[in-house]
Amino acid sequence: MRMIIVRHGESEWNRIHRYQGQLDAPLSDLGLRQAEALAQRLRDEPIDCMYTSPLQRAAHTAEAIARWHADVPLWTDNALLEIHHGDWQGKFVDEIMAKYADGLHEWRQHPTRSQMPGGESFSNVLKRTLDFKERLLVEHAGQSVLVSTHDVVIKILVADALGMNMDRINCIWLTNASITVIEYGPDLPYLVNLSDASHLGQLMVTREDQKAL
Repeated sequence: MRMIIVRHGESEWNRIHRYQGQLDAPLSDLGLRQAEALAQRLRDEPIDCMYTSPLQRAAHTAEAIARWHADVPLWTDNALLEIHHGDWQGKFVDEIMAKYADGLHEWRQHPTRSQMPGGESFSNVLKRTLDFKERLLVEHAGQSVLVSTHDVVIKILVADALGMNMDRINCIWLTNASITVIEYGPDLPYLVNLSDASHLGQLMVTREDQKAL
């Protein structure tokens, strides 16, 4: 199975450095243009089916791609939701740094033992992400599957494919509207592409310009 994983275009809250988690921030004007550029990049890509997170920033990104693949089924799956940030959701990054500095440091350095107040445990998002992957390997063996989702879910899929320590996932940077490709063969998974944003040109948002995921 070939999994083409896209991170959603820039959301309005990405733009203003506000933590969103499972709150449903829309794509920004730039994010809409990024989604269209991504769709153009993938317009001739063979795709057998698509899955998206229900949150509109991922769903609208998937829908832009789906317009070039009218006969390809597109399904929504809650397993692809971003991690729930609990009390951090809706707060600006400066607010979180001021009130939850120790927790933010732990999330960045040791996510597997981090627990955002009122939020989802890492073990839960890890389980639902890897359960989703295992389900696709059974249901879509030999197919090319597009997945439109969020930062933490993609990092987990990449770290799993590489056999990485999950505490190092935040060393991975994923650009908005970028493409990551993992090929699952009979022996090993292969990371073919990581955060490819060559289709974005001047639409790309750099790591330094995005403080809240």
